[in-house]
Amino acid sequence: MGKGFDNRQKIILDCLQKYSEVKVSTLVELTGAAIATIRRDLLEMEKRNQLVRTFGGARAIDVPSLVERTFEERLRHSNEEKMRIAAKAAELVEPGMTIVIDSGTTCWTLVKHLKSKAPLRIFTSALAVIEDLGSVEGIEINLVGGRFRIENLDFFGPSSIKSFGQFHADVAFLSCDGLLPDKGAYSHDNETAAMSQAMLECASKHILLCDSTKIGRAATFLIMHPREIDVLVTDKPNPELASVKYTVLVPDTLN
Repeated sequence: MGKGFDNRQKIILDCLQKYSEVKVSTLVELTGAAIATIRRDLLEMEKRNQLVRTFGGARAIDVPSLVERTFEERLRHSNEEKMRIAAKAAELVEPGMTIVIDSGTTCWTLVKHLKSKAPLRIFTSALAVIEDLGSVEGIEINLVGGRFRIENLDFFGPSSIKSFGQFHADVAFLSCDGLLPDKGAYSHDNETAAMSQAMLECASKHILLCDSTKIGRAATFLIMHPREIDVLVTDKPNPELASVKYTVLVPDTLN
């Protein structure tokens, strides 16, 4: 890297120190460099641990994004369990797959394990997927739009549901608020349940991620019947799952 990079690096770091976040378009205007040059600079600076690249820009290394702040709050419950579930579920993803991922916290945790799975095509309604994988080479992300929910950082509604009906995926990774082994998986709200149903309808295989605290616990709106679950990934064995017909995966164990 030459003097030109050094000058641009100073401008980038000055912007991050002052504003915490900066867009590529802003850096192009400030430096006079091409978009491709700025993107290469950000990649190099991220490798040097000077910043964190985001979708369309960068942020300071010590500033959590909106996605991180939102999901960190939600991950306070059963965080360790979700991490174990996500790591196990990631073993089911193979390069070249087309997958669907919902906006639940366990599925967001799964996303962090997919960087090594490229090439990969992902369909999702969750902004968190872009946050973690948007800059990973070989991973194509298709964000399904609609009405935006700030509390979930996702899109939902009729237009989102219609979009999921226009493609086919190999696998859908879904989460839930409650699982009654003989009745199915449930959500606390009907909008989320409707989105999950649209996702499972477009996929050949359905993988449910559910920590053990939710097993045996009901919620209001049905997402899927037991017959629609191909694989359940949970954090530990549960006697309530002894008679189910779908595959149950727990870390280091196959039931």
